[in-house]
Amino acid sequence: MSAKKPQPATRIRTCRACGKQYEYPIKGSTATRHHCEECVCVPEHLRLVAERLFSRVHALELAVKRLEQRPGG
Repeated sequence: MSAKKPQPATRIRTCRACGKQYEYPIKGSTATRHHCEECVCVPEHLRLVAERLFSRVHALELAVKRLEQRPGG
């Protein structure tokens, strides 16, 4: 069981642009459902590029893990 339990209405979210985990919603926070407080301030066109890059890096990391787990690999 975790030491800090989120409030019933809050959820742990993962930012689409940077992968950081954050609680949402938090009163007074600028975070959105899809972006943490830091990334929500980044201009949209740059945030979209960051989302694509993060998604691609995440997919490559999963592919490497699968290859490492293969027998004889």
